[in-house]
Amino acid sequence: MSAARLIAALAAALVLLPGLAAGTTPAGGRLEGRLPDNTPVVSIDQPRGTILDALSAIARQTGWSLVVTAPESATTRPLILQVSRRPADEVLDLVLEAGSLRASFADGVLRVRPDTTAPGASWRERRQERRGRHGSDRVAFGQSINVGADETVDKAVAIGGSVTIAGHVRYDAVAIGGSVTLLPGARVEGDAVAIGGAVSVSEGATLEGDNVSRGGAVPTTIGSMVRLIVGRRPHMASMFGFASRMMRAVLLFVIALLIAVAFPGALTRVEAYLVNRPGVSALAGVAILLGFVPFCVLLAATFIGIPLIPVAVMLLVTLFLFGFTVSAAWLGERMPVGQEPKTPVKSVALGGAVLVVAGLLPWFGTAALVLVAAISAGATLLSRFGRTAAVAV
Repeated sequence: MSAARLIAALAAALVLLPGLAAGTTPAGGRLEGRLPDNTPVVSIDQPRGTILDALSAIARQTGWSLVVTAPESATTRPLILQVSRRPADEVLDLVLEAGSLRASFADGVLRVRPDTTAPGASWRERRQERRGRHGSDRVAFGQSINVGADETVDKAVAIGGSVTIAGHVRYDAVAIGGSVTLLPGARVEGDAVAIGGAVSVSEGATLEGDNVSRGGAVPTTIGSMVRLIVGRRPHMASMFGFASRMMRAVLLFVIALLIAVAFPGALTRVEAYLVNRPGVSALAGVAILLGFVPFCVLLAATFIGIPLIPVAVMLLVTLFLFGFTVSAAWLGERMPVGQEPKTPVKSVALGGAVLVVAGLLPWFGTAALVLVAAISAGATLLSRFGRTAAVAV
């Protein structure tokens, strides 16, 4: 073979090799592992649904087991999908791309996780996965927790949510107002505790500690209240965000009026404490905001402290409701409406109306209400609900 022919052959090989290599890899590269040779075809007619609905349909038609550790922000994205008798791997890749997800397949189990390398992946998700892989405490307030199959955490604690584990938890998994679920392959070295829910251990999962479930109306109600106050579902918020804020504002206004009617003396004394000690009250309020979740984590570290977490949540809700009422009374007394002296109920009605209207503003309104209630909640706690008087200095 002449040198010219040899060079031409090598050039042709260089041109063809990338195309051949691309043809041997899955489309999009979102699936790791080899699917069965006899991959079935699937048909999906989904005019309305989510990414998770499509994944469930694929798993149901193929007979695969499905484990999803991606956050709700990815799996609840709306997805319209209509395919007829297409190979399951092609449809799966379409769904994974739509949700910015990745998947692995082994032993008949399809595991779906977030694509943390995608440009659209949020920095919060990337930080959470980095922390999870190296081990840390995973704590959520008003949301559920998912520990992925390739993640290892020290503790998993959800207050007002559930805990789903597909990976490794070195110590305890605790859910207050929710359930604890161990998926196949999961391992928990400590206890699995669900207050207001149930503990479910799937076949193939390992629970080395105790299985503790404590049902009852109080823990379940607390979990529902926490999810109502701070829970977030993107697809629902877009439809009912304002209506939900309006409902919460009306409920908050009514509760404040009831507190003013039932405890006018205590309300007046806490307001006086707030006026005389504003700085200390503000510091106490900030301490309540920043210290509540770590305090619950400390309680969850001991078996005796776990039943006290619902009590702590109830105390927090009471403090903030009373604090909101105190702030409303303080604001109402300073409003230039009428000449006659204002009663506690009238002051709360005037100030509460202004605060709940301000609370309807998206983002800023809720943050402002929480901050205002926290400062007065600090005065409520320090004065022991008006039992301790403050002396102005």
